[in-house]
Amino acid sequence: MGKQRTPVLTRRQVEDLARFRPIPYLVTTLYLDIDRTVPGGRARPGALKGLLREARAGLEARNLTRKQRQSVEADLGVLERIARDTPARGGKAVAAFVASGADWEQVFDLPWPVKSRLLIGETPSVRVLAAALDEHPRYLVVLTDRARARLVGVHLGRAHQLRELASDVPGQVSEGGYRGNAERGIGRHIEDHVGKHIQKVAEAAREAFGERDFDGLVLGGPAETVAALRDGLSPALRPHLAGEVPVEVTAPLDQVAAACETLAVAGRATRDAGLIDRLVEAVEATGTGVTGLAATLGALRRGAVASLLVAGDYDQPGLTCPECGFLSAGDEKDCPACGCGGMRPVPYLVREIVDRATETGAQTWHISSEPARRRLEARGAIGALLRFRLI
Repeated sequence: MGKQRTPVLTRRQVEDLARFRPIPYLVTTLYLDIDRTVPGGRARPGALKGLLREARAGLEARNLTRKQRQSVEADLGVLERIARDTPARGGKAVAAFVASGADWEQVFDLPWPVKSRLLIGETPSVRVLAAALDEHPRYLVVLTDRARARLVGVHLGRAHQLRELASDVPGQVSEGGYRGNAERGIGRHIEDHVGKHIQKVAEAAREAFGERDFDGLVLGGPAETVAALRDGLSPALRPHLAGEVPVEVTAPLDQVAAACETLAVAGRATRDAGLIDRLVEAVEATGTGVTGLAATLGALRRGAVASLLVAGDYDQPGLTCPECGFLSAGDEKDCPACGCGGMRPVPYLVREIVDRATETGAQTWHISSEPARRRLEARGAIGALLRFRLI
C-alpha cells in the first residue's frame, strides 16, 4: 500500500486511516510518549519494552492465522525501529500504524503528549487522533488592517505563516490646504483603496482555505477592518467562520496560536453543550437517541447510529464473536447472533464501537469539556443520535 511519515495531521488523513482494512492482515497501532526532559528526547523508560512484551504474550491467546501472526510479529519489529528514530524528530509523541503483511506503514509525529499504548485490530485505532482534532481545530487565521494582512495557519497549538499582503493605501489627509468637497473627495479616494485591499484579502482567504484542509476561518485586527472583511467574505467561506480574535496584524505567532486556543476551548464547550442538549431531547422527546453502552450497541447493530457521543477517553473491556464479529458488553459464552461458542475478550470495547460506527458513516464526538462531559457520564458515558427511531 504505502509508507509515510509526517508531522502534519489532518481530519482527512484520520478518516482515511479509519477506513483502512488490510484483509486478511491486522493493523498494529502504537502511541508512544517521548520524554522531552531528557536531552534529545526518548521514550518513557521501559514503556516500549513493556508494551511489546505484553503484545507478544497476548498473541498466544489470540486465534490468528499463520499469516496474521507473522505480520504482527513483523509489525512489532518495525515499531521498535520507528521508536528509535522518533526522538530526533522533535515531537512530544508518535503515532504509528503498521500492517507489514500489506507493506503499509503510517507514522505521525505529534506535538502533544499521549498515554503510551499498543493495540492490535482489524483497523487502525484512530480514536486518540480523532479526539485531538476535535479539541484542536485546524484554523486559517486572517489578520488585516487598512493596508496590510497576514494569513496564518494554526493547528495543534502551533502557528505558521502562510502569506503576507500589502496594499498601496494613501494616508489620511491633514487639514492644511484642503476643505469641503476636495477633502471629502480625497477621503473617498482613500476608502476606495481600503475597499480594494479588503477585497484582495478576502480573495486570498478564499484561495488559501480551498487549498488546505482547514476546519475553520478566524479573523483578527482592528474592529473596523474585521467587520469589512467579514462582510466581504465569499458566500462559500462564510459558513466556515469560527470566530474572531483580539490580535493585531503584527502579533507574534505564539500570540496568534494562544488566541486561537482560547477560541477553540470556548467553541468546544458550546459545541459539547449543544450536542448533549440534542441527545437529551432525542432520548426524552423524539425517541431518536439512546444512552448507555447496551443501548448504543443495540442501535449500532441495527445501523441506526448517525452520531456517536463518547465521554472523554471512556472505555471498558467487552466480548466479540470470532465468527460474525458480534460485540457485547455482557458475559455470554456463546454468541447471541450466530450461536458460535467461545466469545473472545476485547480489551477496548468502546474503541471497537467507534471503529464500527465510523465504518457505517457515523460521526464520533469526544465530549471533553465540562459540564457536558459530566452530563454524559451520568447517562452511561456513551450515547448516540439515531438515523431513525427504534421500534
